[in-house]
Amino acid sequence: MRSMPIFSLFISLLLFLSCQTTGQPKIITVNSSEKSTDSIPIVISEDYAKMSIKGMTCAIGCAATIEKKLNQTSGVVSATVNFEAETAWIIYDSERMTLEDLSGVVKSVSDAYSVAVIENTDEFFKED
Repeated sequence: MRSMPIFSLFISLLLFLSCQTTGQPKIITVNSSEKSTDSIPIVISEDYAKMSIKGMTCAIGCAATIEKKLNQTSGVVSATVNFEAETAWIIYDSERMTLEDLSGVVKSVSDAYSVAVIENTDEFFKED
């Protein structure tokens, strides 16, 4: 009977840690030569999108993973995912990406996630 509290503590700790991801600092090395400016992507047509995402179960694992995947996508300038509001705000280059492409990025993270609504907005973090 004495081992029951220790076992419960172990299980609680395991569940708590299983949803957390350890992020590595993002380090970007920039070459200062003139040739390096050729590889910097230029945003031709900046647009804003609001996306409603269903299926997220936690902020640390689910929302952070979706946000990271969106931010690593070529054509996405910036993305922020709010777990509690089930919403993603995205700044993207509409010459390189479509709303369907953005939806596909979220769905590619996991079959558990679905995009309920995605729409263009006039600005980033526009409140309804």
